[in-house]
Amino acid sequence: MSGQPLRAAVVGGHIGRTHARGYLDCERTELAAVCDIDPATLDEFGDEFDVERRYTDYETMLRQERPDLLSLGTPQQLHAWMTTLAATRYAPRAIVCEKPMASSTGEGYAMLAACDQNGVKLAIGHQGRFMPRHERVRALIADGAIGDVLVVHAFPPKENAGLMNIGTHTLSYLLYMLGDPTPQWVLANVQRQTDRWERGWPCEDLAGLLVEFDSGVRLSLESDTPPGGVERDQRLFVGTAGMILLQGGSAGSVIQLLRRGRGWESIDCGQVDFGAARTREIDALAAWALGETDEHRGDAHLAIHVLEILMGIYESARTHSLARIPLQTKGSPLTAMIDGGSLPVRYPGRYDIRHRTAAAG
Repeated sequence: MSGQPLRAAVVGGHIGRTHARGYLDCERTELAAVCDIDPATLDEFGDEFDVERRYTDYETMLRQERPDLLSLGTPQQLHAWMTTLAATRYAPRAIVCEKPMASSTGEGYAMLAACDQNGVKLAIGHQGRFMPRHERVRALIADGAIGDVLVVHAFPPKENAGLMNIGTHTLSYLLYMLGDPTPQWVLANVQRQTDRWERGWPCEDLAGLLVEFDSGVRLSLESDTPPGGVERDQRLFVGTAGMILLQGGSAGSVIQLLRRGRGWESIDCGQVDFGAARTREIDALAAWALGETDEHRGDAHLAIHVLEILMGIYESARTHSLARIPLQTKGSPLTAMIDGGSLPVRYPGRYDIRHRTAAAG
């Protein structure tokens, strides 16, 4: 790369640490500033990555630093206003926002509009799109290794997945491997009998869904359902000429491939390195920001499809019917059900699956 590295700022001293490491490991970027509302977390964050410029106020950081690249490692309910503020007032070259994209499709489309209107590139942080196994499966499917894909089924991890927590990753990577088709409709149901939350946002106990894409592929996915007779945390692709089985979720490295007339074969894609995937994501963001490429795997114009499916799950459960995409409902159907009393808590006691020591309230 020629010229000066792009100056990056990271907000959020927890998940933001993975972004900070990515910027330090990327030759195109330098880590200029960090931000967190908690002074103790901020000092730990700054000390760990040897960053002098530290801020507890988000807009003060934007105004004084004017970063080229911005990472938002904050809870989902903050994503929309933080993204729109940065895009409309300070226009960094590119923003990478942690998953899930937002808490509703209305927020998601507002983020897209703000960035598009101000020439800001927006990516959503599903770094698993840069993992070798997912890349290899995408190539195998595109090359017709299992013929035309008919159905895909994804089983959940053992516990505490949550649609807006792990479900957003699972959906994003499945869509990537399928070539990023466009969802058409969702039919689903959810259960919320406990007062379950995820990083300060209400969360369902479990869910199951069926979604159809414009390619004709149908995807079924379970989230936090009870154990069954198959191994958990796996994805199965069934085609007209074979199957692909992935085990171990995003942490797996082996592809089990069945092709007509050949039997099962194993393809080892190498050691899984989440840090390396994040660095590749950041490097691709920098190249995108510099105009060296016209696309990014995490482009929010693709990620909005994942958000549509997530909200479609809740909307289908709310209306007890098939939810067509794009949704007409722009708010959160889950919070609408909770506020309207259609998902009463049977087992009181608020708890958070990502902050287990958080006080009830």
